[in-house]
Amino acid sequence: MTVSVPETADLFGIRVASLRKPELVELLVQWAGGKDRRLVSHVNVHAINLAMRNDRFRAALDRADLVFCDGHGVKWGAGKLGFEIPERLAVMDWIDELAEAMIGRELSLFLLGDVEGVAERCAALLARDHPGLRVAGTHHGFFDKSGDESARVVEKVNDSGADILMVGFGMPLQEFWIDDTFDSLDANLILPVGAAFRWYAGVERRAPKWMIHRGLEWLWRLGHHPVKMFRRYVIGNPAFAFRVFAARRRQRQPK
Repeated sequence: MTVSVPETADLFGIRVASLRKPELVELLVQWAGGKDRRLVSHVNVHAINLAMRNDRFRAALDRADLVFCDGHGVKWGAGKLGFEIPERLAVMDWIDELAEAMIGRELSLFLLGDVEGVAERCAALLARDHPGLRVAGTHHGFFDKSGDESARVVEKVNDSGADILMVGFGMPLQEFWIDDTFDSLDANLILPVGAAFRWYAGVERRAPKWMIHRGLEWLWRLGHHPVKMFRRYVIGNPAFAFRVFAARRRQRQPK
């Protein structure tokens, strides 16, 4: 099937696509096999909060050809403001479907990010789980994100001939690096993916499915990384909810 760019919800000035998993996967492989270079980003509550206070990050989201929903909070917030987003589309929930679709299109993948060895292990497991998947290369994410070292990483990615580049540095570093190097990269499709490599590789456990389905994955991550995630969730979640209800109140005010 051919998928066109879906309708979007306007969430605090950020255009968030309204689509389901099969539509997203099909759109990704369409673009990966096309002639134009595309950037597909994602937003969760943390990303929305970050965009509200960081103009560079907001500009990086604005540059994307598509921004999809990667958080139950964003789905909830959009709903409160009258926009329907059918489902949350975390990378880990569709990476296997993408790998299978890539095999049929003879597309290749480059994994860039995390500490030494994680991207390699993730690539090996993807290849094991999806025989025939073409992994063009991997590289860790601990390098100077500017200057000669960054240029050499870009060259390695380009020399691999990868159709899809996944970048897992964490937010917003991955978005900033992509923004800085976008015009130098040859991959048709570029995807920031956060911590997806370490989750797929089993370096870090995801929340149980019952927590994920109930929108409580943030609580699992907070429990495992209380200092690192305190500002993101304990401060960030209520701040986002306040923004949503304030915007909803403005919507209801007579004009």
